Amino acid sequence: MVYLVAGLSCLLLTTTFYLGGFKPLADRLRSGHEAEIEFSMRASQWLVQGVLDRHFALARQTASRTAIRQRQVEHLQGRISLETLRGFSNPKLADALIANDELLGIERLGPSGERFLQVGLLPNESPAEACLAREDSGIHLLEPMPLGEYQALVYCSPIIDPAAGWVGSDLLYVNASALNAVIERPQERDLRTMTFGLAGPTGDILFWPRTQAPMDSLEAFERFRRGQEQTSSHLVRVLDLEGTNWQLFAVVNEQRFFAETNEQLGRLTLILGLLVLVIFVLTVATLRPIIRTLVEAHDLADRAQRDGMTGLFNHAHMQELVEREIQRSRRYRNAFSLLMLDIDHFKQVNDTHGHPVGDEVLSHIAQILTDLARQPDLAARYGGEEFLLVMPETGPEGALMVAERLRQEIKDNPVEVGGTHIPITVSIGVASCPAHTPPPSRQSMIRIADEALYASKRNGRDRVTQQVIDGKTSRSLRRVEGPHPDGRKKEGS
Repeated sequence: MVYLVAGLSCLLLTTTFYLGGFKPLADRLRSGHEAEIEFSMRASQWLVQGVLDRHFALARQTASRTAIRQRQVEHLQGRISLETLRGFSNPKLADALIANDELLGIERLGPSGERFLQVGLLPNESPAEACLAREDSGIHLLEPMPLGEYQALVYCSPIIDPAAGWVGSDLLYVNASALNAVIERPQERDLRTMTFGLAGPTGDILFWPRTQAPMDSLEAFERFRRGQEQTSSHLVRVLDLEGTNWQLFAVVNEQRFFAETNEQLGRLTLILGLLVLVIFVLTVATLRPIIRTLVEAHDLADRAQRDGMTGLFNHAHMQELVEREIQRSRRYRNAFSLLMLDIDHFKQVNDTHGHPVGDEVLSHIAQILTDLARQPDLAARYGGEEFLLVMPETGPEGALMVAERLRQEIKDNPVEVGGTHIPITVSIGVASCPAHTPPPSRQSMIRIADEALYASKRNGRDRVTQQVIDGKTSRSLRRVEGPHPDGRKKEGS
């Protein structure tokens, strides 16, 4: 009877652990992965849609040129010759090619499909028939085609004259490299885990990664397109694109995508099984208050490390972070950089607009800093209007690029308070150690970044100054924004 009670107790405890802890945890992990797939799909859809929208705007702008349209109407009415039309219009269309690097060629058709105007790179066989077959007045994206060494997107734009009505169509041939870039590198994901592509209205694949894309993912999409039963190893998701009948699709290799989660769940199952055999008197009711206390303690510890206004790490915790990353850089001989940022004329902002607006500016800068920081970077509020960005494994060139991008982003995005735009600029100092150059002490590293910051202040603000630490010597690289005698931006060292 004792063995029976013990066995039933173990079974009850196992069931309790499974229903009250393990299964919700497994479901939560998998739902998190589902949310990750949905996020990646939406992010890629946004990127692809951005490329297409930009092209649609370009096609709309080209087709709406009034002067060229009026000359075309005059030609159709027999008032000017085709040579006169071309002599007037081709140079203007050629200017559009020069103004936009993505635009490969422009072809203007008459109402019957005859080629009136041609500039740039054009195919031997024009898709005029497919363009003229469109019955509505919108801009259409036709099938992509090879064009010389490029792959081209083809946009068909109707030309509507207010008086004469429809007088022809434009065919724009646009370089598809921007679209290929989204498909080839979707948020830096491993294409063997999650592969993206674009399909036409019949399911034909229009864009597919040319490198690293596994064949099993392609076969999985082909089965999906033909309506065949899917295997358990792959998952296919599809989203429609606005303005066209194309679709963005993703093929997820579930075995690779969930490999880490499955491994962790397997380890947890083994641990729970062993624990049930030893500590079967514990119940979910006992564990819940303990877990709740641990979570609350973790939240309190995290809040103690954060600045209350900006949400960035505070000054005290920043010192620990810098010390930790310096020690790690010394141990692994990695590059290391420290960026110090100060808001220009911040006192004037407080004096003019008040301290609440000053607080808005600090939060605005903190948000931009958070958005632009890379995954390993650590952002902190150093004090007052000064911020610090710790950049592990980042050498001088990379640190200078991040600093300049941050400076420009802040300058290009003024703070809006009560309908008023307040322009903000920052001065930045960067201290960088190349790889295999051990960084100095925490105090010295912060001091060097601070000196570079004040060099930016002295040299006119709204600029980046970098101090590169190279062994026993150091050299100063400064990027100064302002007009150069020959019209270029100038850099000094």
